Amino acid sequence: MRAGEENHPMKLVRALSVFGFGLVGLVGVTATAFSAGGCSSSDSSTGGGGSTGQPPSKPEGAAVANPADTRTFAVSQLFLGDTDRNGTTDPSAWKKFGYNIDGLTTAKTSTDVCTRQGGATADKQEDGDDGRDDGFHTVMTFINGIVPKASSTISKSIADDGAFTIIFDLKGLNDDAHQTATGLSGNLLIGADLAKKPDFGPSLDWPYHADPTVAISDAYINNGTFVNGTGGSTVKLSIAVQGQNLTLNINHAIITFDHSSPDELTNGTIAGVLATEELVTGITNIASSLTDQLCSGSMLETVLQTIRQASDILQDGSNHAGIPCDGIAIGLGFNAHRIGPPKTVAPPSTSTPQDKCKADGGT
Repeated sequence: MRAGEENHPMKLVRALSVFGFGLVGLVGVTATAFSAGGCSSSDSSTGGGGSTGQPPSKPEGAAVANPADTRTFAVSQLFLGDTDRNGTTDPSAWKKFGYNIDGLTTAKTSTDVCTRQGGATADKQEDGDDGRDDGFHTVMTFINGIVPKASSTISKSIADDGAFTIIFDLKGLNDDAHQTATGLSGNLLIGADLAKKPDFGPSLDWPYHADPTVAISDAYINNGTFVNGTGGSTVKLSIAVQGQNLTLNINHAIITFDHSSPDELTNGTIAGVLATEELVTGITNIASSLTDQLCSGSMLETVLQTIRQASDILQDGSNHAGIPCDGIAIGLGFNAHRIGPPKTVAPPSTSTPQDKCKADGGT
């Protein structure tokens, strides 16, 4: 939610009771570096594997892209796994997002995976289509108990209000929808609040935050599908939750998109692994500004424990039996429109979120 929107503590209570799960609303985003990784397993006791659920491979023998070909795009829609890419609500939509990070295909009955956290049911380890890893979809079930149609709400905040965006400022990308090349590079930036409806197009100068600026290197494009490089692997997303930034460090990250037309990116994906306790700490740090229902006490502890129960992978992107799960696989989708090259650095935010626990005396 954006600052100033109504809080819904009763929805929080209802979401906890209905889903047995916890977190809180979303609305803004940032970023940092790249590569492959995830969580799942085979449906046998010995594990599985294969190349299903993976992005296109690096094209062998392809020409190096021309760095003089520059293009800039801003995300116009963000999909969190609660809807399909057409925006239609679907509880199974998450199964088509993300990638098979750990190279396995995991079912509820798989025994060759990390040990689930206390209270977590077997469905928490189940993969999506082609072994796609996305434990974060369980978190989304809870979020939608608080912010119905979260993906639609966030996409509307971008397309109608210009609340934020993710900017891809790229070198080596041309207008060929079937381009195949290596050596693409650029930066990934976070667009600040435009405070108006964005007029997407090459003339739009969307202000961006100076930090973080994420370098993209050794990327490639295979028949029109862009894939980030194979080196470092952390993408840092700052998601604004009712005016507070919740940072998601997505490790072993894979970023892909189809350059479907000169002015559009479609079928975009950001996938990787969140460190469970890092997410728990992030939620704890912003809880007091969300609702007095999340002041210290049993409600907050219930939320934090249910976040831990979403753990479905190891932090390093692997998955092995006998080791406690300490990561949450995530798969997000996006579409983007072309804008002008980034020129304006946004001023730092000076707003201070209200501590509802202090204001209301806590619970």
